[in-house]
Amino acid sequence: MLEIEKPEAIVLCKSAEKQYDIAKYCLNFGVEKLFVEKPMGMNISEAKELEELAEKNNCKVMVGFMKRFSPLYTKMKEIINMSEFGTIKQFNAEFYITSGRVGWTDDIFLKKGGIHFVNVLLWLFGEVEEVKTYSNSVDNNVSLTSLIKFKNGVVGNLNFVGLTSWKGKRERITITGENGYVYNDSVRELRYYLDQNITRGNRWQTIDEEENVIKPYLTSASGGLQDLYLHGYIGEMDEFINNDNFDSENVATMELIDLILKGIQE
Repeated sequence: MLEIEKPEAIVLCKSAEKQYDIAKYCLNFGVEKLFVEKPMGMNISEAKELEELAEKNNCKVMVGFMKRFSPLYTKMKEIINMSEFGTIKQFNAEFYITSGRVGWTDDIFLKKGGIHFVNVLLWLFGEVEEVKTYSNSVDNNVSLTSLIKFKNGVVGNLNFVGLTSWKGKRERITITGENGYVYNDSVRELRYYLDQNITRGNRWQTIDEEENVIKPYLTSASGGLQDLYLHGYIGEMDEFINNDNFDSENVATMELIDLILKGIQE
């Protein structure tokens, strides 16, 4: 296909274990733009090799971390960067999905399922300084809690659960600043509060507390396309096709996953 069609851009979506070899082939072939579904490489070594190969061959590579393009996540980042929000102090994040899948150990769960949530934390808070993890996992039943400190001082906990008790999915994150908080519930609802500092008497005697709620406009006719937009799939494809300056921090994401696993307390 590459030799005959000579495409300018390629979208690569294969099983995670196969993507490394195919991505490497495409990069060596000399394509201009390459989109790779997560993860690009199953470990740090493979991720770094592909990143270096892309730079060497002047190929613009984008990894499919779509949460960066979810309307509610982009709004969340906008809010925490507001001066009224104050310095970010703490976060609480949880990602629960069903598991029991053969081979889905802590390592595979994080690299195939939880990797999006790991990536979005880097996007929100920057570089990581320290990680401690506590595990209740047994075989392919995953239960992990990590305490994470970022270099900018933000601290918080990250909960990963992959158990058959969760037939659906829960994805929540709360970020607290000096003067406000913001809460994202499964990319379906965003709540935020910014302290007005206007109360003169006892706060319980007033009605000047204001929590803002933002939701997508959904009806019974919204259809399945709503997920493509709300989860960021449309946004990431638009970015890949129409822009050249993107960095999904694939290597940094794999490094944080490694820190979470290595940080498991005995």
